[in-house]
Amino acid sequence: MINTASIRGIEHTGRQGVMAYSAAKAAVINFTKTLTKEVAQNITVNAVAPGFVYTPNHEAMPKEMTNEFIEETLIKRFISDTEIGEAFIYLVGANAVTGEVLVVDGGFTLK
Repeated sequence: MINTASIRGIEHTGRQGVMAYSAAKAAVINFTKTLTKEVAQNITVNAVAPGFVYTPNHEAMPKEMTNEFIEETLIKRFISDTEIGEAFIYLVGANAVTGEVLVVDGGFTLK
C-alpha cells in the first residue's frame, strides 16, 4: 500500500492558511506508520510526500508566489509529476521498505 501524504504533513512544515490540509496529511503519515505495525508481515505500507509540484493552477497564481515556492527548495525548481510517479514506482518494488515516508521535495524540508 502506498499513501499520498505531503510535505505539509511533516513536522514543522505546516503553513498558515492550509491548517486543515496539513493536519489531514499528518494523519496520513501517522496512519501509514501505525498500519505498518499491524500488517508488516504480509503487506508493505509506505507514503510519498511530494513537495511543490507544478500544476496548471500555478498559472493563475501571482508570479511572486510561484517564485517563493521555487526559492524555498534547494534545487530551485518545481518537482515534476514524473518525479513523483518514480517515487511510487520505487516503493512498489521495494519489498524490504515499510513504514516509510519518501519525501520528494527538492530539499525543501532541509531548509
